[in-house]
Amino acid sequence: MKRILHIPPRHVGLAALCLLSLVYLGLFHYNRFGIDEGAARGLLLNWAIGSEVISPVAVLGFPDMRALLFSPLNFHWIGELSAAKVLTMYLTFATALMLYRWAERNLGDETALFATGLWLVAPLTISQTDSIGAGNYLAFCAIAAHWLDQYLRASTRTVSGYYFLLVLVLALAASMHPAGLGMAFAVAWSWFRNDGGNARRRTALIAGMGTIIAFVLVSRMGWPELETFNNPIHALAGVLIGDLSHFQSLPLGFGLIAAVLLVLAVIAALRRSRDLFTMMLIFGIVFGLLSTDQAWSQLALLLILFEGIKALISLNSRLSATSLAARRGLVALAVFALSFIFMIGDKERFLLKADHRLQPSDEVISELVDLTQGSGKPVLTASQWPGRTMLATRMGALPLPPAKDDPEAFLRQMHGVTYIAFDQGDEHNKALRRQIAELSDRIKTVSIMEGGVIVQLPPSKAQQQR
Repeated sequence: MKRILHIPPRHVGLAALCLLSLVYLGLFHYNRFGIDEGAARGLLLNWAIGSEVISPVAVLGFPDMRALLFSPLNFHWIGELSAAKVLTMYLTFATALMLYRWAERNLGDETALFATGLWLVAPLTISQTDSIGAGNYLAFCAIAAHWLDQYLRASTRTVSGYYFLLVLVLALAASMHPAGLGMAFAVAWSWFRNDGGNARRRTALIAGMGTIIAFVLVSRMGWPELETFNNPIHALAGVLIGDLSHFQSLPLGFGLIAAVLLVLAVIAALRRSRDLFTMMLIFGIVFGLLSTDQAWSQLALLLILFEGIKALISLNSRLSATSLAARRGLVALAVFALSFIFMIGDKERFLLKADHRLQPSDEVISELVDLTQGSGKPVLTASQWPGRTMLATRMGALPLPPAKDDPEAFLRQMHGVTYIAFDQGDEHNKALRRQIAELSDRIKTVSIMEGGVIVQLPPSKAQQQR
């Protein structure tokens, strides 16, 4: 018993992560669906390079910089989605260890333990790991930038290795999501507030960040795979219940609760300290309002857990000092409630996996898989989700075409394309929906589903002659 008590806490934590990895692996989906669009494009480009084959993924433009992190998988795991998910899981655990160390120094041992543990078992964290989503990578970039910034300030050189790593990490975040711009802004803001007496280093850092981020965004034309100006309340519901795609109606109640918690967490964070990591989360949330998706919700979840639990511990300590139970009653209740909600979400995820249920958009892509594989020849598709479509069908896919005033011109630009798949309820597709309605006598509707519609274009003259 004494030997067990003398085990270093670090070893206990690593053992817990090993057990948690089994839980993650049990909740993963091992098929070709449910992958983040940006991650799918990065994986496809890496696989095309590793296999030395020409792939239509080049038409989609440069993927985000997650492709660089996926490149080691080309040595032995080309085409293996499970390898990319395991890599994301390891990165998530590394992020948790860095988060724990930061919280231990800035917020206290209790906050570090409760917040890190809750973050690891949250349905949103597991969902982002399974989909190889940008949320966990944004969390990694934020906490890594915090530590790199400290190492850079402690360095005696104006431009050191930490400088290049910090710029690279911030460019990675900005390439994935507008929230990454907020993180870079927070770093620049912190150096303007306090440059440590080294104005040259501040100028070099801001110039380097601005140059590389501008190059990445111009080369990618922004964030082409992201939907913009979404409902933030809908996205915030994912903070508590994870993946929202399986819900028939918008869980606005959970979204409103998460919104209130987020506002309180921001107020508590600003009153406590303007720590760089906290400010990166706050500015990331503000800049990320341009595209409020699950990746953006992950930043909100981090702020709610770490700053919220710290504020709750302080409040509980002030309200009662009679006994340990009284001093931590509110904290225990909050941790228990969140744990219960997260466990219910994780259980629901396991049941959905057992039933082999797909997201609505993945059901559309699954239908495309059946259509293209049954044709017996290569089929080219235009899809609202070209990366995910190419990943699932193993055939070429293009982005959705722009609508034309001339219906004949629209058909000419679609030469060689057999199917178009898109979400008919998406406001961004209003012009395309109207274009297809004008050509309803020549374009055949193959399937209409909750997640979208599949239409078949008329064959070209060359195809008819064949």
